[in-house]
Amino acid sequence: MTKRFLYHAEAFGASGRITLPHQEVLDVQASVSLPLTGGHAKSRVENFRHRNLISFEAAESHVVGSYSAKDKAHGTLSTSMIEGLNIMDIVTCDRIVGRVTTKHPDDGSEPSIIPLGSRFENLRIAGHKIEPELAIDVFCECDTWGKLDKAHSGDKKFRTEFRKLSMLKRDDNALPASKNMVGCSLMRNLDALPGGLKPNGPGIHVPHFGTVYLGEFFVTPGARRLLMIRVELGCSIEGSFDGGGGGGNGSPYPP
Repeated sequence: MTKRFLYHAEAFGASGRITLPHQEVLDVQASVSLPLTGGHAKSRVENFRHRNLISFEAAESHVVGSYSAKDKAHGTLSTSMIEGLNIMDIVTCDRIVGRVTTKHPDDGSEPSIIPLGSRFENLRIAGHKIEPELAIDVFCECDTWGKLDKAHSGDKKFRTEFRKLSMLKRDDNALPASKNMVGCSLMRNLDALPGGLKPNGPGIHVPHFGTVYLGEFFVTPGARRLLMIRVELGCSIEGSFDGGGGGGNGSPYPP
């Protein structure tokens, strides 16, 4: 049997649901996925508005899967972008970019997967300008599962800092994984929030509005998934909003 590489990448611009005072689903906007054979795909939506609750000027997603003879590796790219986001005039952002790239070497070694390029531009929450310090560097330096595991078990300073990012808390030296998955918030500076806002676990609590989660990153040995913004509404209007999501990996077949 001829050996093949099965590509995987997906991205989406925005999605959500409202549960109070209405029961409504916001259809997924600018959603795109890659076929097993690779290639390129994109999707774009402009001037979206749901009632007077959620709007954006544009959302665009694209995915790529290809083989590079120069790198001797199969690679994927997943990018999602939202411009002019406005959630109930409490969360606004000029531009959100989520980006995940992967490289799977021909020699069968671990894939390198990084979120480099992911960012928020002019993010404001309840009128305060928020400048998230994203731990992109951690996952670029530890771009494979093996490197992340080694750094966490062997470097006390790294382990201390990584525990602040981890969604799952544990006291030993093992990676804080559940069924081989590590969940993190990329945001480092949750302890430096302006008045009126306070941390709620890995999120930012806004009284009489809800909780805003930024840069949620999920790591497994062979894949990464990123969600740039998630808002859980908890006020007279209840529901949730997700934006700037995507991820990627791939695998040879037969293994």
